[in-house]
Amino acid sequence: MNKPFAIFLFAHSLGYSCFFLRIIFVGWYVLEKTDSLFLVGLLSSIPVFIFPLGSIYGGKFADTLSRKLVVVIARTSEFILLFLTALFINLEIYPLVSIGVISFFYGVSNGIGAPSRINMIIDILGIENVSKGNSFSELVASIASAVLPLIASLLLNILTIEEIFWILPFFTFLGALAFYILYFLLPDQKKSKEGFNKFSLTDAIFYAFKDKNIAPILTLAICMIVGALLQPLIPSYSRDNLGLDGSSYTLLQSVNFLGAIMGSIILLKFGNRIISGKFMSLWMILFSGFIFIFFSINNPIIAGISLLLANLFNAIWITSIWTSLQTFSDEKFVGRVVSIVTISFGISGFFYMLGGFIGDFIGVYPTMLIACLLIIAINLLVLSYSENFRKLKI
Repeated sequence: MNKPFAIFLFAHSLGYSCFFLRIIFVGWYVLEKTDSLFLVGLLSSIPVFIFPLGSIYGGKFADTLSRKLVVVIARTSEFILLFLTALFINLEIYPLVSIGVISFFYGVSNGIGAPSRINMIIDILGIENVSKGNSFSELVASIASAVLPLIASLLLNILTIEEIFWILPFFTFLGALAFYILYFLLPDQKKSKEGFNKFSLTDAIFYAFKDKNIAPILTLAICMIVGALLQPLIPSYSRDNLGLDGSSYTLLQSVNFLGAIMGSIILLKFGNRIISGKFMSLWMILFSGFIFIFFSINNPIIAGISLLLANLFNAIWITSIWTSLQTFSDEKFVGRVVSIVTISFGISGFFYMLGGFIGDFIGVYPTMLIACLLIIAINLLVLSYSENFRKLKI
C-alpha cells in the first residue's frame, strides 16, 4: 500500500465515521430531550437531505477542479461546524435550533466534498485498481465507524450526552490535518475543461440514464432512499423493545459497523467476482431480510447479529455501486455520475425524516415492513426488466 493511499484511508475513515457518529449522537440526544421520533428523524437527517445542494456543484468540481483542494476546504469547514455544534449544545444556546441551522451548512459541505473524495481513489491508484481501492476504503472507514462508537459508549459512562459531542470536532480535525498532508504529496490532476464548458449535471443525468449499464445501477440507488425510512426507527426500537440505554445503543452501532468491516473483507477476498448485477440485487434482498429479523425479536444479542449481517450485505452493495459507476462511466462524466448517487443519498435524508413521521403515525413495525418490501420489489423489477443488468459484470 503506497503512502498517499494510507493517508487517504486514515483521513477518509475519520470523516466518514464522524458523519454517522453525529447521526447517532443527535438522534439519541433529541430522543432524550423531546421523545419525538419525528424530531429525531428531522434533526438527525438535515445534513443528509441538504447533501444534494452541495453535490450538484461537487460533481462538477470533481471533474474540473483540483479534487484534493476541494476536499481540504470541505473538511476544514466540517471541523468548524462540528466545533460550533458541540459548543452551542454544551452552553445550551438554543441547542435544538443550533443543531438544525449548523446541520444545514454541514450537509452542504459534505455534499461538495463527497464526489471529489470518492474519485480521489482514481487519482491515487488508477482506474484499474478502483475496485480494490473502494474495498479498502470501505473496510478502514467501517473499522473507524465501529471503533469510534465503542469509544463513545465507554465515554458515556464518564461524560454526559452533551459532552460527548466534543468527540466529533476532535476526530474531524485529525482527518482534515491528514488531507492537508495529502494535498502536498499528490501531484495535480488533469482538469477536464471540456467537461466544465460543455456538460452540465443535467447532461450527465441524460447520459447516465441512456447508458444500458449505468441506468439500472442508478435505479437501484432508490433502495438507499427507501432504506432511510428505517433509520429513525432503530433508536426507538432499541430503547423501547430491546431495553437499551444510550451506552448500550452506541455499542449496538459498533456491532452494526462490524458488519461493514466483514463485508469489506469479503470484497477484498473475492473482488470483482461478487460485483455483478445479480449479486447487487441479492445483497439488498438479504439486507431487507435481516432488517426484518432485527425488528421482529426482543433479544438484544440476536438483534445485534441481525443488524451486523444486514450491514455486511449493505456494505458489499454500496461498494459495488461505486465501483460499477466508476468503471462504466465516461471519464468526463464520472464525477457527476457519482454525484447523482450522492444526491440520492441526500434525498434519503427526507425519507429519514419521513420514517420518523410514519413511525409515530402507524408504528415502528408497519413502517419497517413497508420499507423492506419496497426494497425487495425494486430489485426484482430491475432484474426482471433489464437484461443488461442481469448480465452486468466488472
